[in-house]
Amino acid sequence: MMRTVKAMAAAFIMAMTFNAPAMAQNMEKASHMKMKKHVCTAACKDGKHVYAHGEKGHVCTAECKKAMKKM
Repeated sequence: MMRTVKAMAAAFIMAMTFNAPAMAQNMEKASHMKMKKHVCTAACKDGKHVYAHGEKGHVCTAECKKAMKKM
């Protein structure tokens, strides 16, 4: 019984060790994405704004998420 617990603990620690770089990279990407203030472009007309990715007010669509995966 004790041997099983030790083996499970060792497996868990090894899994977390191998996963740590990926977790750190995801956290780094999230911290870089600070929202900027919106700056109007030619796409903004009649008081309706078109927010760019990373601007306050932007809501990601499926197309936006696909583009971000390519980066």
